[in-house]
Amino acid sequence: MALEQAIKRESERFQALFNRLSDTQWSDTGIVEAKTYLADCQNYARITQDKITEFNTAAEREHKRLLAIKGHGLRHVWYKVQGKLEERLGEQEKVWLKEFEKCKQEEEHLIELKKEIHSAAKYLHECQITHDEFVKTKRMLDEMLEHFFSGETPSYPDEDFMEQNLKKQQEQLTSLQTQHRLLTNVFQLLHSAHQSIIIARHALHDAIKMNTFDLAAKSSFADMAANSNLARARNATIRAQDLIDEAKRVSPNIRHIADLRIRQDNLVFNLMFDNIWTDLNMRFRIGEALQRLSRADTLIMDTSIVVKEQLSRCEIDRNKKSEDVKRLAVEHFTARITIVKNILEPSISNTSVV
Repeated sequence: MALEQAIKRESERFQALFNRLSDTQWSDTGIVEAKTYLADCQNYARITQDKITEFNTAAEREHKRLLAIKGHGLRHVWYKVQGKLEERLGEQEKVWLKEFEKCKQEEEHLIELKKEIHSAAKYLHECQITHDEFVKTKRMLDEMLEHFFSGETPSYPDEDFMEQNLKKQQEQLTSLQTQHRLLTNVFQLLHSAHQSIIIARHALHDAIKMNTFDLAAKSSFADMAANSNLARARNATIRAQDLIDEAKRVSPNIRHIADLRIRQDNLVFNLMFDNIWTDLNMRFRIGEALQRLSRADTLIMDTSIVVKEQLSRCEIDRNKKSEDVKRLAVEHFTARITIVKNILEPSISNTSVV
C-alpha cells in the first residue's frame, strides 16, 4: 500500500506533469520535421540563387558580345555584307529575352522561398522551445516515477521484470559502446603504424638508390643524404613499433596482435661513418631490412582487417542494442504511467504515452 499512498499524495503534481507532457509531446517528432523542412527550403533557395547568378553572368557576356557585333569591327562589316546583321541580332535577342523571363520567374520564386525560410525558421524556433519543455517535463516525470517504483514492487511484478530487463540491456549497451571505442582506437593505431612503415620503406628505398649516386666521387653529400634516409627510416620504424605497443596495451586479446613486432636493424639504421655506400654488403643489409618491414606491414594489414571486421560487427550490435534500449525504455515508462493512472483513476482505461 505504500506505493499507492505515495502516488496519491503526489497526484496533483503527477497530473500536472502528465498533462504538460501530453501537450508538448508533438514536438518530439515535430522538431525533426521542422529541421528537414527548413533545410529543404534553404537548399532550394541556394539552387535558385545559383540559377540566377548563372543567368546574370551569361547575360553580361551576351550583352558585351552584342555590343561588339553592333560596333564597327570586322564582324559587323561581314554581317552587313551578308545582309544578316539585323536578322541575326533579332533572333539572338529573342532567345535572350526568353531566358530573361525565366530569370525573372526564378527571382520571384526566390523571394517566395526566402519568405518560406523565414516562416520555417520561426516555426523551428517554436518547436525547439516546446521540445525543450517536453524534455524537461519528461525528465521530471521520470524522476517522480523512479521515486515511486524504486526497489521491488511486489504488487506489480511485470514492472519489476521490465525494470531489471531494461537495466540489463543498458549494461550490455554500455559494454558494446566501450568495446566500439576500443576497437576504433586500435584500428586507428594500426592504420598509423602502417603509414609509418610506408615512410620507413620509402626511406630505405631512397637509401638504396643512393648506392648508385656519385660513387666514384665519394661525395660527402651522398653520405649525408644516405644517412638522413636511414635516420628517417629508423624514426618511422620506432614510431610504428610505439603505435603497435599502444594497440596491444589497449586491446591485448585481438587475434594476431601479440605477434606484431618490428625488428629493427641497428647496424643499418644507425650507421654514420663515411663511404658506406661503397660496401655492397650494406645494400644487401638494407634489402633484408626492407623485406622484414614488408612482412611486418603485411601482418599489420591482416590484423587491421580482423579489427575492422570486429568493429563492423560491434557497430551493428551496438546500434541494434541502442534501439532495443530505447524501445524498452518507452515501454517501461508507459507501463509505469499506466499503473499510476490506474491507481489514481481506476475507471479510466490504460493510457499509452511514448
